[in-house]
Amino acid sequence: MFQDQVVFITGAGSGIGRHIALEAARRGAIVCVTDIDAAAAHAVAGECRADGGRARERRLDVTDAADVERAIAEIVAAEGRIDVCFNNAGIGFAGEFRDSTIDQWRRVMDVNLFGVIHVAHAAFRRMAVQGHGHLVNTASLAGLIPTPGLSAYGASKWAVVSLTHALRLEGAGLGVQVSAVCPGFIESNIYSRTLVAGLKPDAMRTMAPFPIMPVEGLISRLFAGVERNEALIVYPFYAKALWWVWRLFPWATKWKGEAQVRKIRREYRISP
Repeated sequence: MFQDQVVFITGAGSGIGRHIALEAARRGAIVCVTDIDAAAAHAVAGECRADGGRARERRLDVTDAADVERAIAEIVAAEGRIDVCFNNAGIGFAGEFRDSTIDQWRRVMDVNLFGVIHVAHAAFRRMAVQGHGHLVNTASLAGLIPTPGLSAYGASKWAVVSLTHALRLEGAGLGVQVSAVCPGFIESNIYSRTLVAGLKPDAMRTMAPFPIMPVEGLISRLFAGVERNEALIVYPFYAKALWWVWRLFPWATKWKGEAQVRKIRREYRISP
């Protein structure tokens, strides 16, 4: 389905976004690589072209709603449409709620929630006008189950999941498909760039309660899920299993969450 499709990707300068761009280009898409880091976006677009793909790049700060609108308008003007939008840009934040600041919460919500809203608002409306398109929001396993130590990050991702469900219903009669990808712990640069509050700098990676999986498996699962128009694309298997257990037997995961809190406080928390 990606052959000759116009694919717009945010946060594509590194991590999962970079792999999405490379895979879309390999599948024959016309890829628009955007990232707040202009040099990174340029490099990834160059990788796409070097691999025989078609790509353009643009610096984009998803917290700037007006610039997001311009970026979507530019790709539509250049290519005539937008077929798939991977609404992927985001930041990580770890720490207990009591150690976090309101400014940190605002930063997380500005990028992970309002950044997603800005891109969704611009792309969804364009897709509704043209009568087709697929919006793919990047959420997280932390947006499906309670995750201690990730309250701000999790809250932003729960909101993205809720937004996805609502837009999926609204888009059904407009020809617009909407999905969310909910990864567990996936190998990417988010661990080295995660903001922390009251934790050791490397806590995000070392306190992961489940294996950190190679990104290639996620990308394969993501593209298959988009092709099948799945509402929630959950990966890997342990993420889907935890999601189902929490939905059916929430009391059964209580011990795991409490044990995780004790571990965070014992091994990773820096006393104020």
